Amino acid sequence: MLTTLWLLGGCRVPATPIDMIKPPLSEASKQRYDTSQELIKLLPDKAQLVTPLQGQEGHDISFGDMDGDGIDEAVVVYEDNKETGKPLKAALFKQQNEKWKVVSEIQGFGYGLEYAGFLDLDHDGFNELALGWSLGEAGNGLDVYKLSEDKLKLFSKKAYHGQLNLK
Repeated sequence: MLTTLWLLGGCRVPATPIDMIKPPLSEASKQRYDTSQELIKLLPDKAQLVTPLQGQEGHDISFGDMDGDGIDEAVVVYEDNKETGKPLKAALFKQQNEKWKVVSEIQGFGYGLEYAGFLDLDHDGFNELALGWSLGEAGNGLDVYKLSEDKLKLFSKKAYHGQLNLK
């Protein structure tokens, strides 16, 4: 009976102290984590964050200043309810009076997110929001949004294949 319990319980080797040591979080990493948790609370119940396949590993929230005020906005791409197959959405958050709030939301396309980021693609001095969507066999689609009166407005839409190069 002991053998059966041992086999069912698994035979994990306890972690060594060196395996448990992790580098300390930088102040910027801690602040980013705290902000991420605050933004996630503002999403609908059962929302599942969608992490871009391209970009910085582990960053499911992108930050960038779209309106030129020196304060970053944030974009979160999420699946409204994974259980019911609701479509992808992107929410733009803006910080006002030290509180985050959703200022604009758009419907996503496709099956997943390839890229999410803020870049000045038209060289007008203001960042645009670029969202690259996975469209399955059809390839990928890039949507570029400008911020106008606190609303995301579609500026450009194009198809692409392979890696996205916005530089």
